[in-house]
Formats: sequence, structure tokens, C-alpha cells
Amino acid sequence: MALDCRIPRVARRHWLSGATALIALGSVLGADVPDPLLAATRALVSGSPQSAAETLIPVVEADPENADAHRLLGVALSLLGRRSGALEALAAAARLQAANPANHLALAQALAQFGENRRAQESFRAALDLDGRLGPAHEGLALSLALDGSLTEAILHFGKALEHSQDAPAKARLHFFRGKARQQFDRIALAAEDFKLATELQPDHGPAYLEWGRILAEDPDGTSAGPVLEKAAELLPESAEAQFAHGQQLLRHDNPEAAARVLRQATSLNPGDRAAQYALGRALRASGQADEARRVLGGIAASGSDRALEEARINEAGQLNNQGLQAETDGNFELALQRYEAAAAIAPDEVGFHRNAALALCRLNRWVEAKARLREVLRKAPGDPDATKALYIALDHAPD
Repeated sequence: MALDCRIPRVARRHWLSGATALIALGSVLGADVPDPLLAATRALVSGSPQSAAETLIPVVEADPENADAHRLLGVALSLLGRRSGALEALAAAARLQAANPANHLALAQALAQFGENRRAQESFRAALDLDGRLGPAHEGLALSLALDGSLTEAILHFGKALEHSQDAPAKARLHFFRGKARQQFDRIALAAEDFKLATELQPDHGPAYLEWGRILAEDPDGTSAGPVLEKAAELLPESAEAQFAHGQQLLRHDNPEAAARVLRQATSLNPGDRAAQYALGRALRASGQADEARRVLGGIAASGSDRALEEARINEAGQLNNQGLQAETDGNFELALQRYEAAAAIAPDEVGFHRNAALALCRLNRWVEAKARLREVLRKAPGDPDATKALYIALDHAPD
């Protein structure tokens, strides 16, 4: 199953890293907090943005030059989803008090929240120009860049945010997002390390376990993926993706009865997932539940999803074949042969899987078996150059 490596949509609470942080930053930089602003601050911290807005609107009307009131009002309106009012108030704060990075940060977070990525990046950079230690600004800029596909710079700013973060859940979040960016950039080993660190910092981070486990499952041996994907499935009981990944791993490692139990959960959560239904059918068949397997697999065909079924079958076989290729690269020809054989069993019409199995037999010096397998390949693909060459070599070692 292909990995979904997109940067996920970020919840509003991550763009607005908290009214408390923004207000504290304003205080550190010497902003005075008169009584109405203090009342609004308390309302924001207690989760009452409507009350905060009602307190702040008369303040802004009476004193339009009050940058702190504009900033707090903009944060309140952002939390209420009132786009135009929020952006107007925050732009006014940034204009009135341009040397205060809190104003630029608040504006950037609101712009990002409302989908204005490029303008958000400008404001994040303005905040960082004033104070390069602002972790929330590095994080916001990194997320915005990642969503735009600027992964190299996004990864850099995720790292900067980590340097300035002290909170374990926040660091876990940063490692997770940097891991997703690294996946898109084909830095898979580094992505796996980020996901692993996220689970260590936040042991209930189900999505990090899932992404880490999926990467581990791509290893030809893949045994280390089992406990990680099991934990992901435990932490994400309502995630069809997590249940499917765990069930598929159990199936690959010869535990079809357990795989069937988990895959039933996956298909109940997402009845339209043909790949999960196909895996369930295979698990049922391998665990001796032939009648139910026929019902599941037949149901896919009856629903007019023959193409989806075929794609699921080839996808599973292709993954096994790729694991075999990696095992050969690592010099583990026995494991490679096992993976090629499994791929050929799932997709017997794919000549390449049989050819790879035959060549692995040659590398293991199992010449008699190799000859028979190579002749089978040549019957299906007459003149195949690799199989023909290998057959001549096999005949030298084990003449007829």
C-alpha cells in the first residue's frame, strides 16, 4: 500500500499556538496590560474568546492606537473564525507596533489559519527578523513552507523550532511534522528517527507510531515493525489505516488468524477499502476459513471492483518483491527467495516475480530447483535474456 506522505492539515490550535504564549511574549517585550486587556487576557486563557472580543472592541474604538488591544482582539476573532475582523485587527497591531515580534507572529498565525500561506510566510519571517528565538514562528513558517512544497527550508525551520522548544508534547509534534516532510523528501531513515523520537516524547502519539511502523515494515525482514504497528492500532482504534497496517503486518509474518481479526476491524471502519478486503480474504483463506474467504473475495468482484481487486493484489505482491530486492542487496538470499515466492504466489501471472525467485535459487547454489524454475519462466516469456543466461549457468552446474 502506497504511503500517504502529505503534510496533514494542521488544526487551528497549532497555528494559534495559544493566546497565553502571545500575551506572555508581549509582556516580556515590555507591553503594558491595562485592566480591560487583563480581563480579555483571562477570558482568552479560560477559553472564552467571545467574552474577550466584547471586552476589547470598546477599547479599540476608544483608543485606535492601542497595538496590544488590536493584537488581543485579533487573536480572539481568529479563535471565533471571523476572518476579516481578525486580519484587520492584527494588521493594525503590526503596523502600530512594528518592532514587537508578537504582533507579526499573531498576524502570521491568523493568515495561515485562514489559508493565506504566502502572506503568512512574510509575517513569520518578519517576526523572526526581530527575534530569531521564536519557536512558534519557526514552527508556523515550517508548516507553511511544507504545505507549499518547500521541504528543504521547512525541515530547517522545524529543526530551529525544536532548538527553542522545551515542552515534550510540542517537541513530539515538531518531530512528527518534520518526519512527514522528510518522507516527502525521500529521507526515509531520518523520517523514521523523527517518528521514533515523537513516540518517546509522547508515548500516546498514535500517528507517529503508525508512520514509524509503516517505514519499518518496508524492511525485508520487517519483524521490528510488528510491535510498533500493534501499538498504533491500540492507540488508534477508530483508524482504518492503523488497523489495516497492523493486520497486513500480521499476515506477512504468518499469523493469519490474528490478521483476520484485525482486518475485520479495518474493513468495518472503512467498508470501501478494497485493499483491506483483499487482505482479509487472504488472511481468512490462510487460516482455513475458506468459505468466509470466498464470500469476502467474491463480494469484491460482485461489487464491480475487479480492477480494484487486481490492483490490491498486484500492490501486495509488488511490496513483497521490493522487499526481496532489498534483501538481495543486503546479501540475505534466503529471505529474498521467501519474498519472491510469496509475491509469485499472490500474482502467479507476473513473470518477473518467478524470474527473481529463480535467480535467487541460483545465488543459493540450488541449481536443480533453479533449472526447473528458469524453464518455467522461459515458457511464459520465451527469450527472456536474464532467464536464458541464468539457465545456461545452471546447466553448467547441474547438467541434465
